[in-house]
Amino acid sequence: MCGEVASTQLNFIKPLSQCDYALLDEVAKSEDLNSILTMLLLDDTLSDSLRRKALMQLKAK
Repeated sequence: MCGEVASTQLNFIKPLSQCDYALLDEVAKSEDLNSILTMLLLDDTLSDSLRRKALMQLKAK
């Protein structure tokens, strides 16, 4: 998957630090973006709104 497309799919995540930007960059380059978004859905520590946005991104594919 193209990094630019992946970055667009991750634009619902708002980075708070330089480390967050670096992590999002690595995730965007990943060939396994669907699995990463699925892991977000299963993470009980994340907000419901973030998990809903991840689900919307998965359904948009």
